[in-house]
Amino acid sequence: LLAAMMLLSLVACGGTNETEAPVDNESETNAPETEAPAVELAYKSALELLQLAMNSYNAGATEDTMLYVAGGNINNFDTTSMDGPAKFVALADEDYDANLGYPVADVAKLDDAASMFNMMNINVFNCYAVHFTNSEDVEPMAEAIKANILNRQWMCGSPEKLVIAKMPGDYLVVVWGVVEFGGIVNPVAESFTTSVEGATIVVEENIAR
Repeated sequence: LLAAMMLLSLVACGGTNETEAPVDNESETNAPETEAPAVELAYKSALELLQLAMNSYNAGATEDTMLYVAGGNINNFDTTSMDGPAKFVALADEDYDANLGYPVADVAKLDDAASMFNMMNINVFNCYAVHFTNSEDVEPMAEAIKANILNRQWMCGSPEKLVIAKMPGDYLVVVWGVVEFGGIVNPVAESFTTSVEGATIVVEENIAR
């Protein structure tokens, strides 16, 4: 009887050593990372981007320095605006180079473009925005645009400076023209960086005459 009681006592003691349940760390280690919420842009197209910068510039301009521009494609009069920026509608790929200085070989990388320019001479002031379908093309194309413009043979006036800004949303803005005698390339380029958070100047070059 004593032996049986001792055996029962040992069994009872053994039963109190409960093994702890394994900690499930999978929810911590393998939990999907939450993506940062997308920043809503103040523009939804290349045209809206140009209009935003133009309004920002004109807000601080005087009557003498106010930005009055035409827009669109000078080879496609049906889509040209004489009252401000306009969507760029090309009749042929060559229009991108003739109007904007954008390389013809890389037109397929774009899905949107808009422009604004001096009504009398696009070499005095020319500004355009383009949107890329692939974000990886943005920075390389800034260099390709720079090379294409700096290597041009200028006629009917020579621009003096080129500025290219990288804009949020896979856009580039390109501004070129004169800087002396009332030139507005510098202040217009600055209006893009001041009116759009996250905009950065990636190219700033003098154009040899």
